[in-house]
Amino acid sequence: VSTFGIYNYIKLREQFNLPLSQMEAIQEKFNKMIIDTWIIQSSISLTNNILDQGNSPAVISAIMKQQCTERGRNVINHAMDIHGGGAICLGESNFLEKFYRGVPIGITVEGSNTLTRSLIIFGQGLNKSHPYIFPLVESILNDDLKSFKTRFNSMIKHCIKLYFKSFSFSNNLQQQIINFANLTNFVALNGGKLKRYQMLSGDMADIFSNLYLAISVEIYEKNNNISKPLTNYIIQHLVNENQYKINKIIDNLGSEKLLLRNMKHKVKDISYLEEKKIFDEIMNNSKIIETIKENIHIENSILHDLDQ
Repeated sequence: VSTFGIYNYIKLREQFNLPLSQMEAIQEKFNKMIIDTWIIQSSISLTNNILDQGNSPAVISAIMKQQCTERGRNVINHAMDIHGGGAICLGESNFLEKFYRGVPIGITVEGSNTLTRSLIIFGQGLNKSHPYIFPLVESILNDDLKSFKTRFNSMIKHCIKLYFKSFSFSNNLQQQIINFANLTNFVALNGGKLKRYQMLSGDMADIFSNLYLAISVEIYEKNNNISKPLTNYIIQHLVNENQYKINKIIDNLGSEKLLLRNMKHKVKDISYLEEKKIFDEIMNNSKIIETIKENIHIENSILHDLDQ
């Protein structure tokens, strides 16, 4: 609702004899709104497909709750900035107020996002998703020495293979998935200490979440064919976010950081020109805003009037 409303508002509202849509400061903020809106929309689509198949993905559910509410808060905050005084005056023309008031509910209820990010997403994800950690624990619990040796040897081979795969000059989404898996093997050496290392666990959760969200955006475009430029822009944004986190985590590790220097990459920021091109794509490719419009109800509201 916020993104759709602001899309129409910046086309109509003028300041200094210019539509807001022609001001770079507004374009920058609106691009950020579109990024998070598109990520939320894409990830909901993929997650619903997973649920419709009868799966119960606990870790993905935690990612969705934490990421969608946090990114939703970002969207609302940018919308408030752009809408200005109209966003803080109660009345029929304020299409943001009730959503702004509702934001803290999603952030805090059904598990605080702070707890979900720092303890659940990566901690549970490591136990549930790693191909060998849980089977190893199971072997120990069953006192099965033969199974333990087999699985331990398989895990060592798995770790060595991933480590050498991490030596790559590319820094795209597929390579970052490999790099994250390799980084995970090193971080997992902390064992139960991860419960105390909540800054580390939180940053690992952010990377894990962003990878799922990037895959969601990629699949959404594959299924709907709406905008390759927007898709590539958002995925690059998520890859950049992750690389900052990967660099930070490696810098904060102990002696093992020396073995992971190959995964540190300089992040190439998205240029001003690219930002402007994406804004033009959003404003000129009607399929983008029409797709957003499909998921909201605008009848009998100021949003309907703005859309005319």
